Amino acid sequence: MNQYDRIYCQLTRDAGRLGGLPLWLVFRALPALVLGAMLLLLLWVTPVRAMAPGEGGEPIPGARLEDLASGQMLLATQQPGRYTPAILQASKVHFDISGMIATVVLEQSFRNDSDRALEGVYAFPLPDNAAVRYMEMRIGERRIVGKVRERAEARKIYAEAKTAGKKASLVEQQRPNLFTNRVASIGAGESITVQLEYVQEVTFANGEFSLRFPTTITPRYMPGLPLAPVGDREEPAALVVNPYLGWARPTDQVPDADAVSALQFPEEGDERAPLNPLEVTARLDMGMPLARVEAPYHDIALARRAGVYSICLANGVTEMDRDFVLTWQPVSGATPSAALFTQEVEGEYYGLLMVLPPAPERAGPPPARELIFVVDTSGSMGGVAIEQARRSVSRALQELRPGDRFNIIEFNSVHRALYRQPVPATDHYVQRAQEFVRLLQATGGTEMLPALRAALEPGQDADELVEQLPLRQVIFITDGAVGNEVALFEEISARLGNSRLFTVGIGSAPNSWFMREAARFGRGSYTHIGALEEVGDKMAALFGQLSQPAVLDLEVAWPAPVEAWPERLPDLYLGQPLLVAVNFGAQPPQGEVLLSGDIGGQPWRQAIQLSATGADPQAGPRHEGVASLWARRKIGGLLDQKIYGRSDAAVRADVVPIALRHQLLSPYTSFVAVEEVVSLPPGERAASVPVPNTRPLGQAPQTFAYPRTATTGPARLWFGMLLLFAATLLRVMRQPEVDHVPTAAD
Repeated sequence: MNQYDRIYCQLTRDAGRLGGLPLWLVFRALPALVLGAMLLLLLWVTPVRAMAPGEGGEPIPGARLEDLASGQMLLATQQPGRYTPAILQASKVHFDISGMIATVVLEQSFRNDSDRALEGVYAFPLPDNAAVRYMEMRIGERRIVGKVRERAEARKIYAEAKTAGKKASLVEQQRPNLFTNRVASIGAGESITVQLEYVQEVTFANGEFSLRFPTTITPRYMPGLPLAPVGDREEPAALVVNPYLGWARPTDQVPDADAVSALQFPEEGDERAPLNPLEVTARLDMGMPLARVEAPYHDIALARRAGVYSICLANGVTEMDRDFVLTWQPVSGATPSAALFTQEVEGEYYGLLMVLPPAPERAGPPPARELIFVVDTSGSMGGVAIEQARRSVSRALQELRPGDRFNIIEFNSVHRALYRQPVPATDHYVQRAQEFVRLLQATGGTEMLPALRAALEPGQDADELVEQLPLRQVIFITDGAVGNEVALFEEISARLGNSRLFTVGIGSAPNSWFMREAARFGRGSYTHIGALEEVGDKMAALFGQLSQPAVLDLEVAWPAPVEAWPERLPDLYLGQPLLVAVNFGAQPPQGEVLLSGDIGGQPWRQAIQLSATGADPQAGPRHEGVASLWARRKIGGLLDQKIYGRSDAAVRADVVPIALRHQLLSPYTSFVAVEEVVSLPPGERAASVPVPNTRPLGQAPQTFAYPRTATTGPARLWFGMLLLFAATLLRVMRQPEVDHVPTAAD
């Protein structure tokens, strides 16, 4: 980091701490002042002339930005300040929940209000454990069912259909929780609906069931140096589908940055109709009495009949600016300790086994621990998120016990630790840490990798005479807004050692896939905090887990050879169930399953009697979607092998046949649907239109997300404008003075 970068970071960080607000304002406002002065100079020296008829002076019909209607996207015309309406986008989602499995149908509608054909491009999130298995495109009364193809083949089919003027849709997975949907050849005035169906597991923890549906995308930070444009790379032209969909350019660390940086509306729709309206309905049938059903971030209406709940939004629609979460809790004593959900598909039997180990019986106080708190203070954490993070760490500090040691690492474009090495949890050190946390501010980029290394590796200057505590736990508090997730997983896997990594997701729309997978590779657990009022209860529950012994060395002995995923069973913490997806083969599940493990140093064993209908004593009926969940888990397990060094080609060879057989989206397969009728006149092409997402609720606006370079992005921008101003000033000063020669017209 050069001297300017250090001064910039220090001024930004200390503005709210040392009373340097005037200096900070001058520093941050200087680029705007320079730009304003430059524009005044340009206006001063630029001659003004009237446009003659036919030279472009006629006003181009179109709307103005101030005429923007809710949910409407405008396209810029050739006339500055004039726009034309493009696409209206709306979504509907329905959940059919039965036991531990939810079947979800998502509809996205695109309408072209312009006078020309358009291609709609929309990036949208889905749950990271979703098995997307069906897609269809509807144009009026016509239905075109999509098929899963290898990704390159699907892109080629879509590109050829688009070139030929046919209506087509292409759905691709960019991340396990981020997808793109392209709809080609939407004619003027036409509407097209794309429907997706997926299956996901219901989450169960601490006696509560829950289901999460993400609705918008937190802008990701893209580290690395920009790559050459797609056209300059060696890639077949037929396979290039609308490069640079988003605001970010590909980098050497995030080569698909353009596909995972969705555009967003510049303003929130607090007092207007939703910009991106979403309708939510659900059918909940758990087969057991429920004590409560609620949605913590939305108002819902409930109706119950014969133990089945019908759920909808109280206001009909909502803005897609925060995750929709549905939670329900069974009455006391109704929670099953074991259950097996089964499905038969094409002569093979699949199962989803859930087992809830008993709570440990602790004798004596818990052992002392070393806790490292890692806090994200990057720009994406601005607004409500940084306040949630501050409160979370502050509450965690209150949970420290005598004998514990701790440290705090904050990171944005750079990282720093509060103490050189972990210190005892005495009143003096804790009070100093509380003041440090109170002054944390959100600014800069999200350089997460160096902070993770610092947290997972003990300091090189650690005192060898200090006793090493038996437990080392890293609490990672972030919104996960990064694009280099795989590199971070590799780092966690390589450096974890004897530590355990616990992630705390902050904000109304965190990158839950990264948070959950980081905790899994870190052999910890994931907690989400979506509102300030949740901080106390959620952090107390997390520290309840941290203070209790986990279920270690889990093993499952099946009565016959099966293929079960995950292959390596995780550690389980207080209130967490064991979920295993299994393929029994051609024989229905029968016999006895034996589970074993270690809880607090004591051996634990449990036997479960299987039958073709379930696991006694809590036998359940067969469920649709179990086979898809098994295939999704197997694909996820195979993709994990890349983290441990297996080649991409070898993983692809194993994943593609499973995805094609079960008709699932994956990194190597895509859904494509093409209508054979040519919709556009010969020679006419559909312009590409990215459909923006809504900014996550409570998040500060994200103007830029700079990649990491030798000099920071703000520094380059500042110096660039300063040099441009100097060049303009020099040009003006060197202009020869022109005498005005009178003419006859004078």
